[in-house]
Amino acid sequence: MSKENPDWMPQVRAFCKTQKITIMAWGAETLVVEAKSTERAEEISHQLRQLGFGAVADENDAHAGMLTLSRKA
Repeated sequence: MSKENPDWMPQVRAFCKTQKITIMAWGAETLVVEAKSTERAEEISHQLRQLGFGAVADENDAHAGMLTLSRKA
């Protein structure tokens, strides 16, 4: 696996910066962002859908204050 950023990362990073979305981690097809409430998670999920991401259902994310999204969701 390549250690380089995915080709979609610059666009997503720029978008998240303008929307005040904190990126916590990423992988080849995934993105993990800070989402301290259910409402914020839903808002972020909706915003990032336009960039090809879908939320990955994980009840542990809510407890950790994060949201996992995937380009394959």
